[in-house]
Amino acid sequence: MALELLGAALAAYIAAAAIGLSVARWPAAGDLSAAAGVAASLAAVAAAVLWLGGAHGHAALPVSTPIGAFAVRATPLGGLFLLLTGVVGTGVCLYSAAYTAHVGGPLRRATAHALLALVLATIVVVVAAADAVTFLVAWECMVIASYVLVTVEFDRPHRPQAAFLLLALAKVGFLALVVAFALVGALHPGVSFVALARHPQVSGAAASAAFVLFLVGFGVKAGLLPLQGWLPEAHPAAPAHVSALLSGLVVKTGIYGLVLALVTLLPEPAAWWGYLTLGLGVLTALYGVLFSLLVSDLKRMLAYSTIENLGFMVAMLGAALVFRQSHHPLLAATAVVVVLLHTLYHGLLKSTLFMGAGSVDTATHQLDMDRLGGLARRMRWTTLLFFLGAMGLAGVPPLNGFQTEWLGLQVLIRARILGSPEGRVALAGAGMLLTLTFALAVTTYVRVVGGTFLGVARSEAARSAREVPWAMRLGMVVTAATAVLTALVPPLGVGAAAAAAGSATRVRGLLDAVLPPIFLHPGRFPLPVRLGATFLHQVIPGNGVVIVPTSFTDAFISPTYIFCTLAIVIGVTAGVLRLLGRRPRRETAVWAGAIAQPHPAMQYTATAFTNPFRSIFGGIFRAQRAIEGDYDQPPYFVRSLRYARRVVEPVDAYVYRPAVGAARCLSRAAGRLQAGSVSLYLLYVVAVFVIILFIR
Repeated sequence: MALELLGAALAAYIAAAAIGLSVARWPAAGDLSAAAGVAASLAAVAAAVLWLGGAHGHAALPVSTPIGAFAVRATPLGGLFLLLTGVVGTGVCLYSAAYTAHVGGPLRRATAHALLALVLATIVVVVAAADAVTFLVAWECMVIASYVLVTVEFDRPHRPQAAFLLLALAKVGFLALVVAFALVGALHPGVSFVALARHPQVSGAAASAAFVLFLVGFGVKAGLLPLQGWLPEAHPAAPAHVSALLSGLVVKTGIYGLVLALVTLLPEPAAWWGYLTLGLGVLTALYGVLFSLLVSDLKRMLAYSTIENLGFMVAMLGAALVFRQSHHPLLAATAVVVVLLHTLYHGLLKSTLFMGAGSVDTATHQLDMDRLGGLARRMRWTTLLFFLGAMGLAGVPPLNGFQTEWLGLQVLIRARILGSPEGRVALAGAGMLLTLTFALAVTTYVRVVGGTFLGVARSEAARSAREVPWAMRLGMVVTAATAVLTALVPPLGVGAAAAAAGSATRVRGLLDAVLPPIFLHPGRFPLPVRLGATFLHQVIPGNGVVIVPTSFTDAFISPTYIFCTLAIVIGVTAGVLRLLGRRPRRETAVWAGAIAQPHPAMQYTATAFTNPFRSIFGGIFRAQRAIEGDYDQPPYFVRSLRYARRVVEPVDAYVYRPAVGAARCLSRAAGRLQAGSVSLYLLYVVAVFVIILFIR
């Protein structure tokens, strides 16, 4: 039944693509293709529920290659990513049905929906692949479809360049993956992932080389430093629903690949594997959050925030490798739970935020946060849904980010049980830097929500904004509501992540270690039971609502209790203020420096809010500013001031640009060999044959 539902989802995605491509000029083709995409995504959700529940299966597709047939399998690890694909796919398909109405004619609109369905279909095959051949073919198809999908609105500036960067880095990563899978023996005919997990065929230097290549290959897709350059370029350039798909799903395939390769396929890790992964993850998280504080473009800021969250996931994966190498399997598996749980939560919330950014763009044709403001009064639904997504990723309790960040820090604190001093220092240092990252992330999202939706409008476009159509709002509701539900009812999200992590690490009893069955053991957890767990047992079956990391009972939390407590406190406070507010009020004008009415430019903008950070971290940003004024003669009175700022992105300046320059030099040198003479080309062929004869 599990694989049958997967087949139904794939068939529906292919049907959606076929409708969009075959009858593209029909006016209703785009809507019909989007409806088929919604149906396929719902089928994927149903299949994922069965997979997470323990359903297993294996099926060969009716296509084969010289090195093996294409095959898929049902696993809890793939089920978690299939669940994310289904939920985000449902929201994105609903959203795009209305969003693409302004893209162009029916041909371009139907083509966009067809490509969207193709990307979703390839992601489904990637997370269900049973062997390396199926995985690599689906991976390459996903990359190509994503590249084409980014260029749908090809008439916008910088879109072709951003899509090309995405494709170029993806090709580098694909070559690394092919070599890595060859090293571990996954490209031998008939070798499946299950067989490799049970009997690893690589060790020593070959295993270390495969580890590095897997880290590079999947790190490109996961935005790992210094391979993250495509994210801040492709996300702002792509349409909003494509950005939601890229950040919510496509980059998560990189996390899936890292967990599959580093945790399941490779043998016992060397010590430096974990330290390297941990260090790269922490640096990526810091890099992403620092640059998310600078940019004023809403979608580019969300792209940098994605880099920060991906860095946190990779850092926790590095912690899992450190604990595994130190023979603490339960802690290693708990770290993998953090990775997968944050993957689920981030996919839901970040797709909501990108769709919210698209709604702002649709209503105002403006994404510069310094020129927005005041949208909360004009776009109430979008504001509420964006606020939920922002607060969830900012780590505000009791929403999603708070759970994973808290659980991740608790796992890192367990470094005290490690025998090696370097391990304790590495994990403790990572915990401190990640704590700084989380604090800066709160600042980032306060800045975004305040600068975009609060205050007064700072442009005519913001003043004339109107709420987006219901289909776009419904798409955001699907992902945001799922995120809030999994946050407030931990057995849903934590249970799914624990099932997936247990499948990847082969550690039993993981759910009880993270989400203990307090209803079955009231003696072990008397306080939660007294606080109402027994009553909640009638509503929430299964494991409890209290999250306890790795069976330690000294630092548990309950998002459900936090939510109930906050609701009571807010309700009581609102009631008291309402009673006090019955007194007569006196309204008067705000003092604005002898100006008759405050000007919108007098309020804090998103850029002004983070100016202190630009000064504090100026050495990293290499921040420069210039102030030019238009003065009267003599220069005592200022007519106008122009403020310009400039920052340097180190990876772009010191990695990408030198690499591009070297490639251009090599291209010009190689171009001299193309003289246009047939005789010279024949001489080249003869020279190659002579060299081969001497080598043999």
